[in-house]
Amino acid sequence: MAQHENRPTRCCGAPNANPKLARTDNLNPFEGKILTIARCFFQSFAFPAGQTWIESFKMADNFFKSEDAAQYALGTLNVVQTMRVARNSTFKFSNPLCPGCASLLTEAERQLTSALAAVRMGQRSTAHIHALLLTEGNDPQPMLRAMKELCDFAGHRQQIAEPVGSSGTV
Repeated sequence: MAQHENRPTRCCGAPNANPKLARTDNLNPFEGKILTIARCFFQSFAFPAGQTWIESFKMADNFFKSEDAAQYALGTLNVVQTMRVARNSTFKFSNPLCPGCASLLTEAERQLTSALAAVRMGQRSTAHIHALLLTEGNDPQPMLRAMKELCDFAGHRQQIAEPVGSSGTV
């Protein structure tokens, strides 16, 4: 069986993107990896026939120890799904399969990575504010719990450093 290649049918237009857009190279490595995995899930929900969710597991396998990869992919999917359930509008994301577009961070993705960073750092109020924006004023607690579980797993597996002075609760 030939290997399936899941390429975008068109580029998202990175050369013409707003120059004020943030770039992914400014992200903490952990948040950058989780965003890349999440984008593949977003792509799969936006274009189900492409089955990009498979790429999420491949990305997790590339980023983390093989024995942990599925747990990172599943943890990321839990974050994505809890956010999707809470939102009323479409989540705007950069195309994970286009190298030019994948380097750009949409405002929604910036909120997501900021919430994840705040959870990782034990900054409860900041995490809550970003989560409220992501869930469009709906209950952010399921998403925050999913993020905390993901960060706790990563901290336990020593993929991210424990924040200094963190109470460990969000």
